[in-house]
Amino acid sequence: MIKICVRAIVGVMIFFGYFLVYIVRYNLSVHIVDMVELSRQFIIYNDTDILRTKAILVRSQYGMDLLNWNENKIALLLAAYHIGYCICFPIFHTIGDSFGPTWVVGVAGISSGVLNCLVPSAACFSFWLFFILRILNGFCAGAMLPSMIQVLRHWVPPVERHYFIWAYCGITTGTCSTFLICAAVQYYYKWSVGFYVCGAMQILWASVWLLVVNDSPDRHSFISKEEQSYLRDTIGSVFTIHLTNSQAPWQIILRSIPFWTVCILNFGYAWIIISLCLHGPIYYTLILGYSIYEASALTALPFLLRLILGTISIQSYFWYKQNTNIKRIKHIKKYFIVVSHVIPGVLISSAWLVPINPGPVLLTIAVALTAAGMDLTLDICYKLSPTYVNSINTVIKIIGNFPGIIIPFCVGEVTHRFKNTITVWRYVWSFHGSMLLICGCIFLLWGDTKTQLWNNIRHRPHRKTRLIIPPRMSNISEVDEDVNSIRTSTPKRSILQLVSSK
Repeated sequence: MIKICVRAIVGVMIFFGYFLVYIVRYNLSVHIVDMVELSRQFIIYNDTDILRTKAILVRSQYGMDLLNWNENKIALLLAAYHIGYCICFPIFHTIGDSFGPTWVVGVAGISSGVLNCLVPSAACFSFWLFFILRILNGFCAGAMLPSMIQVLRHWVPPVERHYFIWAYCGITTGTCSTFLICAAVQYYYKWSVGFYVCGAMQILWASVWLLVVNDSPDRHSFISKEEQSYLRDTIGSVFTIHLTNSQAPWQIILRSIPFWTVCILNFGYAWIIISLCLHGPIYYTLILGYSIYEASALTALPFLLRLILGTISIQSYFWYKQNTNIKRIKHIKKYFIVVSHVIPGVLISSAWLVPINPGPVLLTIAVALTAAGMDLTLDICYKLSPTYVNSINTVIKIIGNFPGIIIPFCVGEVTHRFKNTITVWRYVWSFHGSMLLICGCIFLLWGDTKTQLWNNIRHRPHRKTRLIIPPRMSNISEVDEDVNSIRTSTPKRSILQLVSSK
C-alpha cells in the first residue's frame, strides 16, 4: 500500500484536473441559454409590449442588458475558449519541462478559477471583457493539459501504465457532468452562481495540487524511500518533449498522406462531439422546446453512453489483439471507423434528403456510436510512428481543436441570417453529420495503419550526441480530448535516448 500511495494521489489529482478543465470549457453552453433567454421569446411573441416587459424583468433580475447578444455574439463567446486553447497549447507543450510542469498546472489552474469567478461581473460591465476572459480561460487550459501529461510521465512505470489510464476518464466524465451540474445550479440559483462554483472548485483543486504533487519522485516531500527507489528503477530517465520534437523529421511527416488522413479522421470526430457540446442545450431549448434541465440531461446522455460503450469496445479490441487463438482480421481498425464515423454520419446527414428533424433519439444514437473511435487516433499514431507518437499526436490534437472555433462562427452566421427556425437547424445538423461522414470516408480510402518509413529517421541537431540505453522508461503520451476509457494494452518501451555529451 505504501508503494502506490503517492502515485495514486497523482493519478487522482490528474483525473480531477481533466474533470474541471472540461467543466470550464462547456459550462457556458448551459448558462448562455439563461443569459440570452429573450432570444427564444422573439420566436414565440410578436407583441412589442410583451417583449419590452420581459426585457425589463430580465434586466432587473440579472442587473445587465444581455438581450443585445445576438447569434453572432454568442458565436464569439463559444469560440473564445478554443481560440485561447489553440494559441497556448503548442507553446506549453514544449516549455513546460523548462518551467516545471507542476507549477505551470497550479498557477494556470488558480488563474482559470479566478477568471471564472470574474465572469458575471465582466458580463455586467462589457461583452468584450467577457470575451477576453473566455480566451484567457482557454489559454490556461492550453497550459494545464500538456503539463499534466509531463507530470504523469515521471510517476507511471511502463508495467503500471494500464492502471493509470483511468486518469484520462476525467475528460468524458467532466463533459458529461458539466451539463448536469450547471443545470442543477441554475435550477436552485441562477447562471452567475454556476461560474462561481466552477471557479471555486478549480482554485481549491489547484491549491491542493501544489501541495501534494511534484515534478518527479526525487523532489517529492513525503514520498517513501521504497516508492522512490521503485520508480527510479522502473522508469529511469524520461525524454523531454522538447528533445523528442527536435528529433522529428517534420518536413517528411508533413508530406505524409497517412499522417494527414489521421488528422482528418480526428477532425471529423472532434467536429460532431464539439458541435453537440456547444449547441446541444441551445438547440434542445430554443428549437425543440425542452426546459434547460431536460436539455442538459439530453446533452449529457450520449457522453455517458460513450463512456460505457467505449470502454467495452476498447477492452474487447485489446482482448482480441492479445488472444492468439482467434483468427486475425485484416484492417480491423477500419471496421471501427465504419461504426464511429460512417454510420453516425449517414444517420445525421440523411436529414438533407429526408424531411426529419434530428431529435434527442437520433443525436444520442449517433454520438454514442462514435464510442467505437475512442482511443483510435492515439492507437493509429502508435502504429504510424512509435518513435514520434507524442509529436504527431500533438499536431493532431491542435488540428482537432479547430472545430471549436469554426463551428460557432458558421452556426452563428447561418442562424443570424436565416433566423432560428427548425428548418435551418435541420440543415445545420445535416452539415455536421456530413463532416463526420466525409472525414471517415477519406481515411477509409487513403488511410494507413502500418509503421511509416520516416519513423526510423531522426533529425539530428548540430551538436554531438551519443546513444545510451536507459532502464525502463515511461511511455505516457499525449492523448486526445476524448480519450477517456480504461485500456489494458501491453506497455511500449522507448529504446534509445539522445543525451548531449559534454
